[in-house]
Amino acid sequence: MSDGLLVTGGTVLTVNERNEVIEDGAVFIERGRIADLGEAAALNERYPNAERLDAAGQAVLPGLVNLHLHSGLIRGTAEDLPVFEWLAKYVDPKHRALTEELAYAAARLSYAEGILSGTTCVMDMYRFMHRCAEAADQLGLRATLAPYVVDKPGMDYFESLEKNERLVREFSGAAGGRIQVWFALEHLTYCTEGAYRQAAALAEKYGTGIHTHGEESREMAARLHQETGRWPVELFCDRGILGPKTVLAHCVWLQPEEMELLAKTGTSVAHCPVSNLKLASGIAPIKELLDLGVNVGIGTDGVKENNNLDMLEELKFVPLLQKARLLDATAIPAETALRMATIDGAKALGLDEEIGSLEIGKKADLIVVDFRKHHLTPIMRGKYSNAVSNLVYAASGSDVSHVFVEGHPLMKDRKLLTADAEQIRLEAQDAAEKLFALREPFIPA
Repeated sequence: MSDGLLVTGGTVLTVNERNEVIEDGAVFIERGRIADLGEAAALNERYPNAERLDAAGQAVLPGLVNLHLHSGLIRGTAEDLPVFEWLAKYVDPKHRALTEELAYAAARLSYAEGILSGTTCVMDMYRFMHRCAEAADQLGLRATLAPYVVDKPGMDYFESLEKNERLVREFSGAAGGRIQVWFALEHLTYCTEGAYRQAAALAEKYGTGIHTHGEESREMAARLHQETGRWPVELFCDRGILGPKTVLAHCVWLQPEEMELLAKTGTSVAHCPVSNLKLASGIAPIKELLDLGVNVGIGTDGVKENNNLDMLEELKFVPLLQKARLLDATAIPAETALRMATIDGAKALGLDEEIGSLEIGKKADLIVVDFRKHHLTPIMRGKYSNAVSNLVYAASGSDVSHVFVEGHPLMKDRKLLTADAEQIRLEAQDAAEKLFALREPFIPA
């Protein structure tokens, strides 16, 4: 006799150590955790009184972890420029004009978009993040908040380490433990050496992580090396922030010695392939990082540089780019890409003991993807099983039918349950129009 929820009849992609796939499988959820999983026939008999979700013709897998996100409102309006010109003309003026109400609308839009496309956990680097915490609490997803900290003169419109520390004290562990707060620094050219050292000390004091941008511009990497005699990752090491609780976004232009440093220190990388393509930054050496044992997760980056937060779309680019870059069709298998978007992202956030794979005892953060679509047919089993390949190469966020975090349904049959999706959209539209009006005086001639 048991209550709980039985997700039954689907192809279960466990993403456990063996990448086990259970065809005609089932997952039993009780009190927010995975209490059992295995063959559907056995679990249906074992839990006759459980509520049932029929997942026949669908895939059941861990919720996706978006390891690098910037909430935002300027989607589709900051286009076709190299990264630092793009920052100066569009992004910095936006930060000058941003208010906490606009940041709240942006976070609600971004988190709702993530849930609707299968993301259950995000690392969001943004501003006014007490309002982002409010949005994450309301919508029900898991969030690591990483405020934009900048301390160079003339850039006081960003966040400070003092505000970051206050956010850590006030919101770490909020929303029943779904929210954690890290220390975050925008970029080597935006922050002083002292800011990195202070962030490292604060992260150690509070037992939290550090997030910052690794280099995505070849020109900037070369300039920093010319000015300092050190490559960007070497500078991070000198300033004391590398380690297993640190995530560097992008890392497109890495020297061999930088990759060795990442591996030696256990530092994780958030790979953002679509953003790197759109801003013409290049293609990160992900195959080489994986070969060295570096933990790599996947991020979408923000709506201004992607232009969406569809992690399933992002997933496809990860193996394709490495295959093309190396002219090696075996460079990154589909199973590896799926691990990067789930368990490896969770590991980067220090959450892999709780989420990132479907295993008994873990929190029930999972999604259901409907394979009963023309572009996902045929569904093959046994010798010709193609569930993981179809997921990586053919699925998109619009194929996600159900989303659960700790067993709580956030989306059912494509309907967002934790907020009014249309109201979020309309409020974001209004907020964007206000932001553009406020930003106008700050746009350089």
